[in-house]
Order: sequence, then structure tokens, then C-alpha cells
Amino acid sequence: MFETHLIDELINFHHHSFTIINKNEEIIYFSRRAEEIFNMRAEDITGRKISDVFHKDKLVILQSLRNKRTIEKKGHQATPEIFVDIKSVPLIIDGTVQGAVVSEVDVTEEVRQKEEIRKLQSQVETLSSSVKKIHSEDPFKSIVYKSAQIEGVKNQIRQAANTKANILITGETGVGKELFARAVHDLTFKDKPFIPINCGAIPSHLFESELFGYAKGAFTGANRQGNKGKIEAAKGGTLLLDEIGEMPIDMQVKFLRVLQEKHYFKLGSTVEEAADFRLVSATNRKIADLLAGDDFRSDLLYRINVINIHIPPLRERPDDVESLFFYYLLQISQKYGIEMRYADRQLVNLLKEYHWPGNVRELINIVERLVIFSGGSHLDPDIFLKYLDEVDEARPHTYPALDGDTALKGFIEQAESEYLRHMLDKFDSNIEQTANALSVSRPTLYSKIRKYDL
Repeated sequence: MFETHLIDELINFHHHSFTIINKNEEIIYFSRRAEEIFNMRAEDITGRKISDVFHKDKLVILQSLRNKRTIEKKGHQATPEIFVDIKSVPLIIDGTVQGAVVSEVDVTEEVRQKEEIRKLQSQVETLSSSVKKIHSEDPFKSIVYKSAQIEGVKNQIRQAANTKANILITGETGVGKELFARAVHDLTFKDKPFIPINCGAIPSHLFESELFGYAKGAFTGANRQGNKGKIEAAKGGTLLLDEIGEMPIDMQVKFLRVLQEKHYFKLGSTVEEAADFRLVSATNRKIADLLAGDDFRSDLLYRINVINIHIPPLRERPDDVESLFFYYLLQISQKYGIEMRYADRQLVNLLKEYHWPGNVRELINIVERLVIFSGGSHLDPDIFLKYLDEVDEARPHTYPALDGDTALKGFIEQAESEYLRHMLDKFDSNIEQTANALSVSRPTLYSKIRKYDL
């Protein structure tokens, strides 16, 4: 009696189902997990021919019994809702087949996630292809968003592009100011040059020659043919002065004169050159700070800030976090040749709760880490949480995303569902370990898994 009970407990200890038949193809054992998968009671089918209970075409165990061989099958559809990995082995005693045993591991969630990923990849790739084909002329094609704030920015840009007024784009580091500057350019001068220059990256003593260019023989070591500057390169198109707040003070006076008179001189030249460009400037500094400081001329600021377009930081538009996350997840997965992994709602909620001081640039950094270091079929949320510890940021506390009219009961159920999913992921869907960690019985856990379709 004890041995029978011990064997039964050992068989049912793991998250596997077992079915055993004798040489007459009759069911002699049907485990508890098998009962749950097939929604049948062992007492109702024990002793019956297995082909009377299940369709014989799907019975791998019969093939093992009749052909005396081990058979393994991945992703077998056991029921309309459940997928399993199967291993079937004949039971041979003294050279004679006495029966067969089949083991099934429920991999429904893994199969569903792979199918979701496949569908997502297909949809994104189809959409990407359609966008390239249909909207190849769309000046906003590189701007990924969902929020009303960015839709408002796009409307501003469309209005501004109809004029030749100077534009100043403001926004924190990493929001993508150059992308929006490029959109301004593409709306008006798509086939003309777009010349960006980062004012903070050029040594002050080289700034004048970089911007204005120089004539041949202008100084020792100069190119013998001279060199055209960024203003000349931007002729007929757009000149983007990124981080204009870092422009040296002496250059501000000279550049202001260019904007007022529409002419300039190359370094070392007495020949006046015409300045013909659309000016778009960008800065991560606030207008008020530029006016209050001593390192930027207010008269130049008034000249470049005819139209101000402000790009809101990522923390003010959490809807865009999710859109940008999935966009860069696909791009970076393809970049490294890694199969696109599943991102669960827990991870997405964590990302949306974070305040993103580095904006889109920081988000791209995180996606890259997740793609490179996650194992298996899931993106690992712990990689993001470790990053927060690394940069000394508090870990966000998240709640399930709810509709506006979700009642308290719905909130509790969603919270329970998300937590159960997290615990199942943590223990690799091992029911015994998960149930112990949650301090609930296995039947209770199975009931909740069915309830929330986990």
C-alpha cells in the first residue's frame, strides 16, 4: 500500500502528465495532471481501450507499443486549447513488449507566446514594408509615437514649414530633436541639403572656419584649394545648429550678422558670399535660462526663436514608451540576428512607470540590454531592475493597466492574474514550486490558471 502511494506521489510530483497502457492497449494508469489536461477522471477511463477514449490517429503511445520504439514529438496539440511536448516509450520485459508509457509536458503558454511573437513580427514587418512603400515621402516616417502631444508637435511643424521663419526646437537631451528638425526640412526642402552641426562638439578656435569655410592660403596648414563651410554646404536647404546654446560668444555676434544681412565672408577672404539657407536650431536648455545667463546673446535668441517647437520628455507621454519599446525591440533584434523575444505586461508596465531621464536614447540602451542578455523565449524584467540599481534609481511600483470604468473586483483580478503570471515565469511553470511559494494547494493554483487563461 505504501509503495503504491509513494509511486503515485512521485509520478505526480512534477508538472508532467503520464498515461500507461498494457499490451492489450488498455489504460492502466492516468495521472492527475493528465486528468487536468484532458478533463477526464482516471476512474472513468481506467481499464478501457485507449483507442476508445482518444482518436487513434493522435495516439503516439500506440505507435510506441506496436513498433517497439521511443517517440518524441514537440508542440503536439493535445486538445483544442492545450499543446504538449510528448515522449512515449515501450515497456519491454524479457524482450517482450508488456505495455507503453507516454509523458506529456504542458507547453501551451510557450506555444502561444511564440505564436504571438510570430504574429507581432509579421504585423510589424508588414506594416514597416507598407510604410516604406506607401509613405516613403512622409517626412515624419522616422518619428514613432502614439501620444496626442507628439501629434500636436507634428501639426506645429506642418504650420511652421509653410514659412521661412527661423525655428528653435527645445527639449531635453535624448528626445530626438534632430529627427524633428529633419521633418521640418523634408516638408520643404526634401531634395536639398540638410547640414547638421553640433555647436558643443567643435573647439571654439575652429568654429569660424567650420561654419564659414576658408579661402586658399587663409592660414598655415590650410587646404590649398580652400574649404567650404557648413553655410555654403547648406545652400538652398537647411542648416541645423544643434545645441546652439554652446556656440562661443564671439561667434554669436558674427552669426547674428549673417542672419541680418544674409551675407558672410569666408575666413581669409574679401569676397562676400550670399547666405541662402533655412535655419533650424536646437537646444536642451530652457529659453529662460538662456536669457538669464551671460553666455548667450539675447538679440541672437530673439532672431533664432521666431517659432519655438518644444518636444516633451518621454516621462510626460508614457503611451509613447510602449510604442517606441516595441519598435526598437524589432529593430535591435534584427540588428543582432536574435529571434524577437516575448515581452510580458509586467515588463511593459515597469518601463511605462519609469521616468526616463535620458529619454529615447536611454530607452534604446535598455532595449539593447534586454535583447542581448535575456535568455529563453522571454525578455527578463530583472535586467531592467538591475539597471535601475546601477543608476541608483528607485524601482517603480506598478499596477495593472486598467480601463477607466474597471471596478474594484476587476482591479483585484487583474492584479492577481499579473502576479500569478510573474510567479509562474519565475519558477519556469513548475506547479509544485509555484504553489509552495504562493502557499496554496496545487488544485487551487490549477483553478486560477484556468480562470485567468495563463
